Amino acid sequence: MHTRTAALATVAVLAAALTACGSNEPSQGKAERAASATSSSAASSPDCGPGSDLSQADWVEQCASDSPSAAADEQPDTELAVGDTFAYTDGLKVKVDSFRTVTSWGEYDDKPDADQTPFRVTFTITNGTKKPYDMDSFGYDAQGATTGGQTEFLYVDKGSKQMAGRLAVGRSATFTAEYSIAKSDGNEVLFTMSRSDDAWLENGSFLGDDPNWTGTIK
Repeated sequence: MHTRTAALATVAVLAAALTACGSNEPSQGKAERAASATSSSAASSPDCGPGSDLSQADWVEQCASDSPSAAADEQPDTELAVGDTFAYTDGLKVKVDSFRTVTSWGEYDDKPDADQTPFRVTFTITNGTKKPYDMDSFGYDAQGATTGGQTEFLYVDKGSKQMAGRLAVGRSATFTAEYSIAKSDGNEVLFTMSRSDDAWLENGSFLGDDPNWTGTIK
C-alpha cells in the first residue's frame, strides 16, 4: 500500500515538473485566428460538456483527444492558416492575406517554365511597438506542403510590393513575395516568417518556433 502511494506521489511530482518545463518554453507570440474560421469551428464543434446529449460512442468519436475538433483546439500558436495573424510579444503583427497564382507580367518579369506554378504571397505587417521598425529585419520563405518541394524566387515587378524601408509606429503596410513551385508538388504552400532584429535576439524570443502559414494557391 505504501509502495503504491509512493509511486503515485513520484508520478505526480514528475508530471508537475514536466508541466513547469513546458510553461517555460520560449514563445515568440500568439495566434489571432481569423473570425470566420473561429466561428466555423465553433459552429461545427460537438457539445462535449457534462450536459452533452451525445451517445457514448459518438462522444468518444467526436470528443476524444485525438479527434479532429480536439486537435484543432490544440493547434500551436505558430501553426496558422491564410487569414490568421501572428502577434509577436513586442507588438508587431503579421497577417498572411493570400496565396494567389501570378497571371499578369511586366516586360522584364521572370516567367517560370510550363511545369511550374507561379504564385504570390501577400502579407500585412502592423507595427504596434513604440518605435519605427526596420523591415529588413524580417525574413521569409515558402515551401511546398503537399509532397514537399522547393520553391524558386521570382522577380515580378507588376503588381508586387517588396518589403523594405521602415514602418512607422501604429502603421500597417502590405507586401508581396513571388515564387514558383513544380506543379507536381501540388498547390499547398507553407510560408514562414522570421525575425533577426537586435532587440529580438537579445531577449531570447527568437528561440521560440517561427510562425508559419499553410494554405492553397488560388
